[in-house]
Amino acid sequence: SALVQSERLAAMGQTIATLSHHVKNILQGIRGGSYLIEAGLKSDDTDAVRKGWGIVDRNQDRISNLVMDMLTFSKEREPELVKADLNETVRDVVELMQSRAKELNVLLGQHLDESIPEAKFDQDGMHRAILNLVTNAIDASSAMANRDDHSGDGDSGDDSASEDTESNPQQAKVFVSTSYDALDGWIIDVVDNGPGVAEEDRDKIFSMFESRKGMRGTGLGLPVSAKIMREHGGAIEVRDGEHGSGICFRLKLPTGISPSSDLSAFDTFV
Repeated sequence: SALVQSERLAAMGQTIATLSHHVKNILQGIRGGSYLIEAGLKSDDTDAVRKGWGIVDRNQDRISNLVMDMLTFSKEREPELVKADLNETVRDVVELMQSRAKELNVLLGQHLDESIPEAKFDQDGMHRAILNLVTNAIDASSAMANRDDHSGDGDSGDDSASEDTESNPQQAKVFVSTSYDALDGWIIDVVDNGPGVAEEDRDKIFSMFESRKGMRGTGLGLPVSAKIMREHGGAIEVRDGEHGSGICFRLKLPTGISPSSDLSAFDTFV
C-alpha cells in the first residue's frame, strides 16, 4: 500500500542519513590523521607521523567494519554450515582484538572449554558475530580504563587474565569463554566490566543505530550479531556482568540448526 511504501521510504531516508553521518565522521578522522602525517614528514617529526598513521589506521578499520556490517545486515541468507571447532573461531577473534585492547588499556582474556564437540556453523558469519560483541565490549569497558589512573599492559590471551584482574578490580577487562550444554548447545559468553546496560534498555540495543559507544559507534554491531545468530537458529541473551558490574552477552548456538524465518526486523535495507 501507499502507506507501507511511504514508511519504507522514510526508513530508508533515515538509514542513509545516519550512515552518511558515520561516514563523514570517519572521513574527518582520516583527514586529521593525514594532516598529522603530512606535517610530521615536513618537519621530520616521526612521533607526529606515527600518531597520524594510528588515527588513519583506526578509521580505516571503522569504515571496513561499517561496510561489512551493512552488507551482512542488508541480505537475508542461509548460513553456509560446515563442521568446525568453535574454539578456533573464538581464539582467532581474541588474537585479532588484542592490539585494540592494548591501545585502550583493556585486559582481554579467554577461557575455552577444550572438551566441547565440533559444531556446524557459518565460519565467516560466526566470526563476525563474535567480533562485533568483543569489539563492543572492549569499547564499553575502556571508559573505566580512561577514568582510572591504573595502567595495565592489556596483553592476555589466556586464563591469566582472570588471575590478574582479581588483584586489580578496577582494571578494565573483557573475558570470552566457551562451554557446551546438551540442552542449550554451544555457548559463548562475552563479559565486560563497563558501565552496563539498564534493564529497560536491553531490548533497544538490538535496534539499528542504537549504540553504547556514543560517536564512536555505528549502532550496527549488535543488530548484525543478533541477525547472524537468528540465521543459525540461535539467539543472544543479555545478562548482568560479574559482581554486579558490566554486562554479559551470551551467544547460544543450538545443536539442531533451524534458522528463524522471521527476519522482518532486518528489512530496513531491502
